[in-house]
Amino acid sequence: MTAVRIEQLDAANPETMAAWHRTFAAASTHDREYGVPWALEEKRARLLGHTPGEKLIGFAGYVDDELVSTGTLWLPLRDNLHLAGAEVCTDPEHRERGHGSEMLTHLTQRAHEENRRTLHAEAAVPYEGPADGAGHRNADFLTHRGFTVGIGDVMRVLELPADVDLLERLADEAAPHHAAYTLRQFAGPVPDDVIASFGTLIGTLMTEAPTGQLELEPEVFDADRIRAEESVLAEAGRTKHTTIAVARDGTVAAYSELVVPAHDPGRVYQWGTLVRRDHRGHRLGTATKARNLLWVQAQHPDRTLLVTYNAEVNSHMVSINDAMGFRPVERLVEFQRKLG
Repeated sequence: MTAVRIEQLDAANPETMAAWHRTFAAASTHDREYGVPWALEEKRARLLGHTPGEKLIGFAGYVDDELVSTGTLWLPLRDNLHLAGAEVCTDPEHRERGHGSEMLTHLTQRAHEENRRTLHAEAAVPYEGPADGAGHRNADFLTHRGFTVGIGDVMRVLELPADVDLLERLADEAAPHHAAYTLRQFAGPVPDDVIASFGTLIGTLMTEAPTGQLELEPEVFDADRIRAEESVLAEAGRTKHTTIAVARDGTVAAYSELVVPAHDPGRVYQWGTLVRRDHRGHRLGTATKARNLLWVQAQHPDRTLLVTYNAEVNSHMVSINDAMGFRPVERLVEFQRKLG
């Protein structure tokens, strides 16, 4: 096995970044019908962006000056300070040579140096296989290196345009249950008058959604963090379209987000949907998701596919997606490893 030379990525260097992204994208789409890697412009913006909530560091692995693997280390900065996230991608033509293992060892060491106690990683596996991915190379790569399953997610897709009559019916059936709430919509930045309440709500998404065995804390999303992340998203060419439900006292009780990427033609991504615990039972999840999709697909008729992920055990949200016409296509298994 030839040793890999690992260097920290200079994302500001166009040639280096382009080569890094080619390897990243090739690995992320290999043998996957619905592989969804961030585009070059999007990944560059994330790696170069500065936000108070997190830091993303890229690494490149070389053999004889040929880039064979990429690594990304994600570090929360305001919460979950015990945690780091690792992603390893090896060029399909250079697999089974230990290059991915060397990159993972490097990321693990860097996480240690950042005083992180738990390392997260993910593996995409076929939907038809076991829920924990056992037997598939992506999952086995992690389990053979000390990772254990935290929770299993499912990627679902919906061909666009979705059935307008169906979405209108779902929204109309939900409407009598949330008469005390006002639905608002905005593209891009969160309006100033709701940003504090909105931040409180989205900060709970990580822990209000099912987490399985993953050890996670609520996130801190104040106005500074939200605005900084909006700036990075704008630089990446991704526009969030958000529908919120506002209670009479001005509290943001629910939200649903769809992301339209400028550099990923044809696709739309469903991001967070969440209802505050003390405002549940009013079909706000269905209302915000259905109204948001009706709005977005009317604004972007060129889009042909909507992609989302849910924890497989999140039966309530899965039932809403099923009602909207989503179908499962792939599994994403989330793993963790204690670093000692």
